[in-house]
Amino acid sequence: MANQTWVFRNFTAAQGTAGTVTFLNEPARQGPGEASTTPRNDGSVGLFFLEPGSLGSNAQPTWVFRNFTAAEGPAGAVTFLNEPARQGPGEASAVARNDGTVGLFFLEPGSLGSSTQQTWVFRNFTAAEGTAGAVAFLNEPLRQGRGQVSAVARNDGSVGLFYLEPGSLGSGTQQTWVFRNFTAAEGPAAAIAFLNDAPRQGPGEASAFARNDGSVALFYLEPGTG
Repeated sequence: MANQTWVFRNFTAAQGTAGTVTFLNEPARQGPGEASTTPRNDGSVGLFFLEPGSLGSNAQPTWVFRNFTAAEGPAGAVTFLNEPARQGPGEASAVARNDGTVGLFFLEPGSLGSSTQQTWVFRNFTAAEGTAGAVAFLNEPLRQGRGQVSAVARNDGSVGLFYLEPGSLGSGTQQTWVFRNFTAAEGPAAAIAFLNDAPRQGPGEASAFARNDGSVALFYLEPGTG
């Protein structure tokens, strides 16, 4: 969708995930790949989104939030995402937290239905592997394309990565996954300015994590198609 702009909004703990879901479901509603969320341990939510959203005033699909306990963890989230009607590219934004819990925003019903052509998978990268290891992985064939990645780069250097496999980019090198960290001084404002610079990232080409300390971790595809 042309003429879309990246915007950031923070929801307080009082507003929380419920307030975020309400916002995402208001016209003009965000569609696949147009929302990257950070549901934090303190109940607040950081939201990067494209506006206007492509769903307009349509009532389907609908944004929903689900929290997975530490006992359920990433495995429980992956099982859920792979159940019919399964979420497709850009229809899931997941945060695997340090304590083993997972916060998941998703569009339902998912566009993959009962198809098994693509499958959601989770991989954790240790602090030693870090963001460099995650980027190297995402750029290996079969490479993940737009909306096929939801990543969180944690404060301890580790990375939690939800992704669809096989990726749609295959062995192509036209677009490449890159990581950039924005300091607390730069913050979400700088991340937004970067995403809106030409060539701008389009839907599904950015997975951003707005940390409690004001810094932002950004995985993105370049060049952007926006």
